Amino acid sequence: MSTTAPPKANKAERLLVPATFITNLGNGIQLTAASYLVFTAQNTMLAVSWLMIAVTIPQVALSVYFGKLVDRFDRRTLAVTSDLVSGVAAIGLPLWLALGGEPSTVSYVASFILSISAALFFPASNALIKERIPEARLAKFNGNSEVAIQAGSLASAALGGWVIVWTGVDALFYFNSATFFVSALMMFAIGRRPAGSAASAAATAAKAAAATAKASGPRPPLARLALLYAIGNIVIITGNSIMLVLVIDAFHSNTGYLGIVDALFGIGALAAPWTFGKLSAKSGLVKTALIGYLVWAVILVTESLHLYAMMAAIPFAGITFCVARIAARTALMKAAPEERTGFVFGATNAFGLAAGTAAVTGISLLVDATKVQYGFYALSALVVVVATATVLALPKSFLAAPAAEAEPAEPAVTPAPAADTASDAEAEVLVAAAAKA
Repeated sequence: MSTTAPPKANKAERLLVPATFITNLGNGIQLTAASYLVFTAQNTMLAVSWLMIAVTIPQVALSVYFGKLVDRFDRRTLAVTSDLVSGVAAIGLPLWLALGGEPSTVSYVASFILSISAALFFPASNALIKERIPEARLAKFNGNSEVAIQAGSLASAALGGWVIVWTGVDALFYFNSATFFVSALMMFAIGRRPAGSAASAAATAAKAAAATAKASGPRPPLARLALLYAIGNIVIITGNSIMLVLVIDAFHSNTGYLGIVDALFGIGALAAPWTFGKLSAKSGLVKTALIGYLVWAVILVTESLHLYAMMAAIPFAGITFCVARIAARTALMKAAPEERTGFVFGATNAFGLAAGTAAVTGISLLVDATKVQYGFYALSALVVVVATATVLALPKSFLAAPAAEAEPAEPAVTPAPAADTASDAEAEVLVAAAAKA
């Protein structure tokens, strides 16, 4: 057994985790406040879904292009640029409201503009992670990053819900703008990628290993791994819509209770990295993702029974969903070639958001025609079917990967990724699927 100590967190990792929290805090506040404006103005689930569609269309259309752009230019610079544009755009929303703009129109337009910026930030930030974080720390980083994502999103919902009750939505929009500027400062503070750094050497070694893998082994199933990760997009987009309607309309509660429920989810998310480490050590990354999604789907059904049942179950939903996301993201990031990570995650984002848009539209029509609980049942069934079919479609040799690949504590002898050309071929499947959606 090796006694070599694992690498410690570098400067990039120490800055990327809080930047992730701050960015998701702002995004969550924006989504909560905008959804509230639209729902109170039009009082239908479909109206909230149209807001989600306004958020997703630019990302579906532009993520692949921006992903390719990320692989050609400096990733840190693009991430900083995205944050600055978002900050400027976000502050325009409350100013427009102050000038007497119609709330629904303001929400749709502002969300649309911010979505364009987000289409650049997602592949840029993920490619920056692949570029700056050592392979041996990817699982550990993704665990911490997922906690930051969920904590930021859910803290925003908790904060947003009560602030709406106390002061209205304007203060939330100003705060959202400030979060983007703080995130930009953190991204800038990471610094330029040092020439000849360990990350650069690792990337060079990975390219050499990829050439060997092309001749000696099968390519990694990028499209299927991306689909496994994209299930999370479907859950987030649809879940944000039906949760709001369930709490306000079915349970006849105010947005303050929505904040409590989301905070409980966040408490569960804090335990996800530890749970992921224990489970993935025995089952590997892909099986861990499947287990997380399946258990989460069962918990989701119980959440729709009663407000107090939701409060009791939601921490466990936080654990299981975040475990699935950490495992799926780590598996995809490990398999993606470093110099093509932007394209892979851009295509994944486009496909996931297109699928999420289709799911939320269909489930919204079901909810408006019946009741919101049926939306929970439909989402649960969808996740079970897609996750199970995706994992069953993976090669057996890939499922049998050693559990050590998920352990960040061991110094990595990294499994070689497949050749770049082969990886691109599978990634293109996502682009075509997103275009059809």
